[in-house]
Amino acid sequence: MKKIISLVLALCIVLSVSAVALAEISGDAVVPCKVPFMITNAGQGPGGKMGNLLVSRAGTLVDQEDYFYVDVPYAADVDERPYGAIVIVIGSTDKGLGATGITIDEEIARVNEVMARANETNVPVIAVLLEKDKRSTSPTNANERCIDAVCPLASWMIVVTDANTDGRFDKIKEEYGVPLTILDNSMDFIAVIQQAFAKETAE
Repeated sequence: MKKIISLVLALCIVLSVSAVALAEISGDAVVPCKVPFMITNAGQGPGGKMGNLLVSRAGTLVDQEDYFYVDVPYAADVDERPYGAIVIVIGSTDKGLGATGITIDEEIARVNEVMARANETNVPVIAVLLEKDKRSTSPTNANERCIDAVCPLASWMIVVTDANTDGRFDKIKEEYGVPLTILDNSMDFIAVIQQAFAKETAE
């Protein structure tokens, strides 16, 4: 996992400026959001750390002031601060679950509690998927279960086009009415963050 994060960091440093300038964003328009916001994960894959890193590269938000990374959140964490949104990056790996010491069933139960608490307190949840499609056709696939736990109750979905090759997220949008923004690649998340959390207009 450290190698993955290091690779992403290197790519961000080299490509962040050009990536923002050439960002390819389609689907529904960027949704204005308020700071501060939480960044976390569903599935214990590397996506949460990747999302946090890309937010830091946006250069428009202050860590521990405008956004807070919470590695393994629980329902009570939703009340930790007056969050304007919760960004949940979806992605599950056996290695990540093993390192955390929990099963996928325990992870889904935890995510369900976070989603329920966010709904109770009217904190919008932004469901994000930044990695290529690693899902199988099995209904018990860990990534599918994380998608089912988060996306239908989310206020907005942001996914890379390679994660939507089967139209999975288009179907969720149609059934649940959740706006869907498509990124050409994960680097485009930087531009979306800059637009969504523009502090002069979002507060």
